[in-house]
Amino acid sequence: MKKRVILWLVALALIVPAGVWAQGNASVSGTWKLDKVEPPVPAGRGGGRGGGGNTYEENVFSPAPTSLVITQTPTEVTVQTGSTKAVYKLDNSVNAVPAGDVNALKTWAHWEGAKLHLHQKQGMSFSRDILSISGGALTVQKDLESGGGSTTRMLTYGKATS
Repeated sequence: MKKRVILWLVALALIVPAGVWAQGNASVSGTWKLDKVEPPVPAGRGGGRGGGGNTYEENVFSPAPTSLVITQTPTEVTVQTGSTKAVYKLDNSVNAVPAGDVNALKTWAHWEGAKLHLHQKQGMSFSRDILSISGGALTVQKDLESGGGSTTRMLTYGKATS
């Protein structure tokens, strides 16, 4: 009986740290407002390739979404930009909405150290966001590719106050 208890305790000691490590290093949850974009997004339609019509169109492919609402659990992250909500599974598995649709929004995510990598693909558009927290600011390196064009922007967000 004592051997079983010891084996269970050893197994538990090995499993718990692995689960904590897999959750990542920081919480990116919250409502975030855009403070700074480098380089600035050109004004007018189509100014930031990959974002669709309006330069600040609020969706996951926007070159510089003006606000983000992020919720995080141990297994997934949800990002809402405007009326678009994308769910990213933190085990790097693909989440397709609607499932089975060739034009579905496909998302996946993983942690690399303290940085959260969010990937999204829809049609010919691909985007990768690398999120990190420092000094209360959320920094997003946004890489967009669409229709043969690509761009990279550094976005800085501050926590929104009520």
